Amino acid sequence: MKTIVKKGLAFAIMSLAAGTMYAQFKISGEIRPRMEYRNGFKKLASTTSKNAAFIDQRTRLNFDYKKDRIQFKVVLQDVRVWGSQSQLNGNEDFGVSIHEAWGQASLNKNFSVRFGRQELVYDDHRIFGNVGWAQQARSHDAVVFKYQKDKIKFDIGGAYNQNGAGLIGTDYTVMKSYKTMQYFWGNYKASKEFNVSLLALSVGQQVNFTNTLGNADYYDNYTLTAGTRMVYKKDKFGASLNAYYQLGSANVMPAKDVSGYDIGIDVFYQASKVFKATLGYEMLSGNSQTDTTASGLNTNRAFNPYFGTNHKFNGFMDYFYVGNHAGSVGLNDIYLKLDFKLKKFSTGVTTHAFLANNDVMDQNEFATTGNIKAMDAYLGAEIDVFGAFKLAPGATVKLGYSHMIGTDTMVAIRGGSTAATSNWGYVMIIMKPVLFDSAAKKKENKK
Repeated sequence: MKTIVKKGLAFAIMSLAAGTMYAQFKISGEIRPRMEYRNGFKKLASTTSKNAAFIDQRTRLNFDYKKDRIQFKVVLQDVRVWGSQSQLNGNEDFGVSIHEAWGQASLNKNFSVRFGRQELVYDDHRIFGNVGWAQQARSHDAVVFKYQKDKIKFDIGGAYNQNGAGLIGTDYTVMKSYKTMQYFWGNYKASKEFNVSLLALSVGQQVNFTNTLGNADYYDNYTLTAGTRMVYKKDKFGASLNAYYQLGSANVMPAKDVSGYDIGIDVFYQASKVFKATLGYEMLSGNSQTDTTASGLNTNRAFNPYFGTNHKFNGFMDYFYVGNHAGSVGLNDIYLKLDFKLKKFSTGVTTHAFLANNDVMDQNEFATTGNIKAMDAYLGAEIDVFGAFKLAPGATVKLGYSHMIGTDTMVAIRGGSTAATSNWGYVMIIMKPVLFDSAAKKKENKK
């Protein structure tokens, strides 16, 4: 940690000296502690489980530099749970990482290339998001070619990951990551009211197996996700549509074909500056637990929203697609969101009705009679209440409470008990001070 901090401060001092005269240079920070109460978070509580409570914190120091046709950004980050280190800790490397470290060169006024560790965020975060709710957030080691002119903009990016600098082979063993990734994203703003995006994403993952000689071996397989997002807004009315299809091979042995989809639509009405109502529906395909046909056994029909900010979707209690539910029965989510924004305070409530997209097998029926029978598709309902207010200039408080009412079908896929109360709450303080801004300083000096 000492080495990282020293280098960061040295960089800041040197860039500061140059930046005030020739370039735009900005130093900013972030302190974000969050207290959570968990009692049935991610899965239903049981009658014997005890609730969890903790405070975790994200601390960031951001360096932004821009001069002529080059830019770069470095974000130092520390994420920890309060008390996870002893007070007299001697491990100086604990928790410190580089969340972003990228450079960007503009080839001309339309083309640029960005390379290094960076956040990739597109559209509504469904397929690509920075997972900002998570204290650690998400970033990629990638190169991205960018184009923007008039009403059209597109990005073409890619990544290739390895454990380290090797001498033989490309065996990749880092968990919860991918080996290769390539994508195209484009957006066309047809008018002030309507714009459409196109996305194509290829993800390559390593599959390990034993070859004919009895030795451990591996190969890479790929899935392709392709689709569109359309957004229409006019006056007080708006609507959006997401439609994605997924194909390729699942990263399992023996190989399985992939055939999944995600379709989402929502409409909103901005009744006034204070009140907004949104009604939506999302359908993510899943695998049937009762289909014993060859097609059912050999095809993975569960859609995977690979790099999405999934906490934003399908309820704040993270029962679906937040490190879970991949390869499962899919989901149908019907929701109604009401937002209220006042001068110094905002609040809202979202209600979700969850249903399995494909059959959930009744294990009790099978154990008793041997019959394969599907359970009721209804998984349960979630209510999310949230709010925010300014604690002081530059400091915001966000808080929320969520309640899950699960069914026996939810127990079958997520565990827990319907007899126990499942709820979750949080309080979070966000401070994002600007420590130095050369552009602001120049304006000040001109006065």
